[in-house]
Amino acid sequence: MRPSLRDEGRTVGIIGGTGRMGSLFRRIFEVFGCSVEVIGRAPASEYQELARRCGVVLITVPISVTEEVIRSLAPVLENDQLIADLTSIKQRPVAAMLESAAQVIGLHPLFGPNMATIQHQKLIMTPARADPETQIWLQGIFEEAGMQVHLTTPKEHDRAMAVTQGVIHLQSIALAQTLRSMNCTPEELLPFATPNAHATFAFMARTLSQDSSLYGGILLDNPSVKEAISAYFAAVEEMQNMIIRHDPIEFRQVFEKNAAFLSSFTGDAIPLTDHLLDQVVNEW
Repeated sequence: MRPSLRDEGRTVGIIGGTGRMGSLFRRIFEVFGCSVEVIGRAPASEYQELARRCGVVLITVPISVTEEVIRSLAPVLENDQLIADLTSIKQRPVAAMLESAAQVIGLHPLFGPNMATIQHQKLIMTPARADPETQIWLQGIFEEAGMQVHLTTPKEHDRAMAVTQGVIHLQSIALAQTLRSMNCTPEELLPFATPNAHATFAFMARTLSQDSSLYGGILLDNPSVKEAISAYFAAVEEMQNMIIRHDPIEFRQVFEKNAAFLSSFTGDAIPLTDHLLDQVVNEW
């Protein structure tokens, strides 16, 4: 008989559990007394067999196949089970999970599996259909593991991620493409780089060193990204035209308006970036 969500020592099945992120969450659940089964790439029938045996089913597969995997499980899931996912977008995966009878909580860890610690790392939860006991249990595991859990809706998650991931990653990719088109390598530019520029090059390289499918999913599959990058391109075009016109008065006005907009954040940002840039100087 399959353990239910209300049993002690819940059984967690992780689809994609042989990957680095799946392995990390396996360790987390095991520390808190759960029995964990994992499966890597396999036919849908094997995913269904795993789901039938587990009270909790966690999906941690590439964005491109997440909805397909979720929908393959829907026919076998029942209302005393929980299905959750670790995808970087939330509206579409959560909608797919809601097609099942199970309880549904979307998850998004805002860190990678190679971080030295999960202490103080952020994790987003988007409960869509879950009883209070289930939500409290799952949130409690993550908080006791040291994570900072933030509750929101799938729509608000995707809107925020369109900026904090979409626009930010787009900047890194576009900067790399700019350097490539100008035939300038970071190594050639480092003797001329401020600590700020050096750090920017480092984050650019970090982004481009990772799996293109992850970043493709973030930029191509988040329904809010188009709005965010349209606003970004409009701002860049405005700045470009200002530079072409060589208009210092307009530049100062735009600069000061943006500085005023950020004023409540600047007080925390200055000491943080001072610390980060000192590290760049000392370690590079």
